[in-house]
Parts: sequence; C-alpha cells; structure tokens
Amino acid sequence: MKTLITLFVLCMLAIAMQAKAADSGEYRLGTGDVLKISVYDHPELEKEIQVSQEGTITYPMIGTVSVKGKTFSEAEALIAKKLVDGDFIKKPNVNILVSQYKSQMVSVVGEVNHPGRFPLDSSINVVDLLALAGGISVNGGDRIFLVRDNQRTEILLPRLVSGGDGAAVLDTKLKNGDVIYVPRMAMVYVYGDVNRAGGFRLEQNMSVMQALSLAGGYTTRASHSSLVVTRTSADGKVTRMDAKPDDHLQENDVVFVPESIF
Repeated sequence: MKTLITLFVLCMLAIAMQAKAADSGEYRLGTGDVLKISVYDHPELEKEIQVSQEGTITYPMIGTVSVKGKTFSEAEALIAKKLVDGDFIKKPNVNILVSQYKSQMVSVVGEVNHPGRFPLDSSINVVDLLALAGGISVNGGDRIFLVRDNQRTEILLPRLVSGGDGAAVLDTKLKNGDVIYVPRMAMVYVYGDVNRAGGFRLEQNMSVMQALSLAGGYTTRASHSSLVVTRTSADGKVTRMDAKPDDHLQENDVVFVPESIF
C-alpha cells in the first residue's frame, strides 16, 4: 500500500512538473534541433529552421549562421549582430525557441510503460523523464538508477517524494546520453503453512512478520516458533537460517512456515 501511495504521489508530481514553464538554462543548440526564430516587429522574419549536420542555419538576409554549441542568448546575439552589421535592422530584438529538441537524447529502460529514447530539452529532470516514458509499470520497483558516464546513482522513490536524501535528484538536470533504469520490483516469497503462499513486493525494511501478514497469516496447523528464511547471495551461495518475526528480509528471501508437530 505504501508503494502504491508513493507511485501515485510521483505521478501527480510529474504532472505538475510537466506544467511548469521551460527554462532555457544553459542548453546549447545542436545538430537536428528545430529553432523558431523571430525578430520583434518584423513578422516576415519569423522562421522555423532546423540546424544542419554542419551546425548551421540559413536565415533571411544574413545567410549562413553557425549556432551549434551556442546558448540561446549567444545565438540571439549573433543573429542580431549580423542584422546590424548588414544594415538590415538597427536595433533587432531577436528571440529563439526550440520547437523540437533533437540534438541531445536521454533514455529510459526497464519497467516503464513506454521505454525508449527521448529528446533532451533544457529543463527536463528525472521525474519529467519518467512521465514522458508513461510512468513506472506495475512490475517496477520503488528504486531507480541514473546512469551517467558509466556511473550508477541509486534513487529511492519514497525519499524522492518525501524530501529525503534522494530529493536533490529532483532538481538535477539530465545530460545528453543519460540513462534512467527502472528494475523490476524486489520480491520475497512465503511458503508453507500460511493462508496465501506466494511472492510479494519487498518493501523497505520489511520484516518477516510483515511478509507473513501479506501471506494471510498462519494457518491453524502452523508452527509459530520454527520459521526458516532461505537466502541466496550474489555468488549463488544458499543459506538457511532460523528467523524471528522482527528480522528484516532481503530481496528474493524465501520464508518457510513449517507445520506444527503438535
């Protein structure tokens, strides 16, 4: 239930973030970007132009302009200068917007509804990108990974929403080539003399008793004092251990409730 609430809040947060105004920030124009260029009081100069493979655009009166690698303000100033130097307009007020971001891409893989590559605009962050990917699927867990320059940063969604350590990632702007990976949800398994044996989502700091509760509790034949947890390590080693109700479980743990001998 806690995870469902977390995911609901995350979706609402994503919708709110999508509604905010875009901030040009330090985005640098690149090949393939489609620019909407206008000059105040000169409607004939309003054009939508794609940046060529060479990183240039061709604009009325001034011809070829190299814009690749420039910020919005730098490109605006360059076009304005060329208009002035050519004696076309004395004090041009140039404005550039990007109607399609195509030069830089980020990816979402794993348990999302629409995995794939997405254009990187200037203001997009982790929550925005998850929203673009259709949100986390029903099989997705409550942790995700930001992969950048071969380094993985784990992000716990409950902390992201509640304002914990992971909340700083909310304001982290994504960069070209970033990948968001959403793994399958972590599971634990409960078998033996319980009412609903099976696999269950592993919540943070879940105890043996909480897992037993999800499994419907003990049957009338169950032994309450002989619980066993089977744990498989990363190297494949299997360990069986006696368990207490308040012991914490790990991913893929198997809880077994034996039948009472009395």
